[in-house]
Amino acid sequence: MNNLPAMRSRPLVLNVDVGAPRRAGRGQLFPLDDIEVIEAENGATALALIAERQPVLVLVDVSLPHLCGPEVCRQIKAGWPYIGVLQISSTAIPVAERMAAMDSGADCHLIRPAESFELAAAVRTMLRHCRTEAQVWESARYYRVIAEHLVDHAIFACGPDGRVTSWNAGATAMLGYQPQEIIGEPCARLFLAEDVIAEVPENEMRAAQIGQGVRSERWHKRRDGTRFWACGHMAALRDRRGTVTGYLKILCHRTAHIDARDALLVARHELEDKVAERTRELTVANDRLQAEIAARELASEQLRQTQKMEALGHLTGGIAHDFNNLLTAILGGLEVIRRRMEDPRGLRLIDSSISAAQRGARLIAQLMAFARKQNLHAEQLSLNTLVQDMRELLEQSLGTATRIDYDLAIDVWPVLADANQVRIAMVNLAINARDAMPDGGVLRITTSNVSVTVAEPELAAGDYVALSVCDNGTGMPPEVRARLFEPFFTTKDVGQGTGLGLAQIYGFVRQSCGGVRVTTAAGEGTTITLLLPRLLATQP
Repeated sequence: MNNLPAMRSRPLVLNVDVGAPRRAGRGQLFPLDDIEVIEAENGATALALIAERQPVLVLVDVSLPHLCGPEVCRQIKAGWPYIGVLQISSTAIPVAERMAAMDSGADCHLIRPAESFELAAAVRTMLRHCRTEAQVWESARYYRVIAEHLVDHAIFACGPDGRVTSWNAGATAMLGYQPQEIIGEPCARLFLAEDVIAEVPENEMRAAQIGQGVRSERWHKRRDGTRFWACGHMAALRDRRGTVTGYLKILCHRTAHIDARDALLVARHELEDKVAERTRELTVANDRLQAEIAARELASEQLRQTQKMEALGHLTGGIAHDFNNLLTAILGGLEVIRRRMEDPRGLRLIDSSISAAQRGARLIAQLMAFARKQNLHAEQLSLNTLVQDMRELLEQSLGTATRIDYDLAIDVWPVLADANQVRIAMVNLAINARDAMPDGGVLRITTSNVSVTVAEPELAAGDYVALSVCDNGTGMPPEVRARLFEPFFTTKDVGQGTGLGLAQIYGFVRQSCGGVRVTTAAGEGTTITLLLPRLLATQP
């Protein structure tokens, strides 16, 4: 019974009166082009037509048989409150009865006999009123259907005092309150305690009252006390004069969105941490790989240098051996000739030849030392004692422009080596250091015990005694360092060196099962360290 009448091109008017002449007279007042009129002679027939045709306006006479006009009016307003009712009564009806008829819900009341234009004007006014009211009812019904079926949004209204006045099904589903539980209660019940203390509900209503759009995202509280995150909007409800009559609040459930956002943030942070951790691992792995590559390159370079020195040693040793045989024969022949020579002039020539052959023999000895084919007289030595014995010789050999500092470790291990070769090596190293300091400088000689834990290309793992000669001279560039121990290689001017001193040292140390370490850089000085194997107590 509450369905609205269908919108027609002409409004439908029901004319109810027991008298046919009066019905006909009223019908003539209406232009048929504008209004459609139907008639009923009693209340029962009128109610049946209303149920069937849904007129916009009913003209009903108060004095109807069986079912009086006021009763028809009450039933119309009970079933179809949007249908307008115009009651008509005669002057014969007492005023009290006319007042009672008005209380039945009629929208307008006229007294017969009325002027025709009065009736026509009243009908047209009522039609305009009914059309407007029908539109209002249609809009209200439309928005009521929306509110009732929008179950994923909580929609509720509050009065000016902040108490809930309406509550939709979405609000029940989202907040847990049934309408009878929440209507009349303060809307602050839906906010968290800290928001109530901060007067958030009142602040929202004040902002809506002055026309500001109130949008918010915050936690709200359900009936069971649990929280949920909602996106909300509040607007003020106003009457025709603009006076605020209440507030409309709409909440949209966003907890899943917030949970997804938080999960995304957590996942992003976890991903960033994993990427950072993986990057660190890759950096460490790359550094380790680069170090391994550098170590392999260094080992390869050392191996190539060792192979090169081995090849040079074999070649030099073969040549030196052959020349040594030739020089031995030459020196032997010269000695025989000298013993038989009586001419003083001839003796001088023979002595000069013998001296030259002896110098060649010393060069051959140095080459034999580099080739590790010389005869060594190994014995137990204390390098500290040997250095102390050579202090005077070294100081005289280097001159006053070079200061010598000594740093000899206490209780250095004994070594098994040729003492004479050690002395020659120290002198050669000291002189080379002096030459690297043309303006003078400091020469530092140190001894120490060294344990090698990882085998090197030219040095086995074990215990060694280190004898180091360090200068603060010009140092060596890499290309010179690479050829430092090659026979006949020298950076000195012609006639100032044969290039065999360091080669002899290298060959002697390697033949003694030791090694040589060089630390140098251009402009930063040079340190050359001889590593001689430790003599153990069980060794002969």
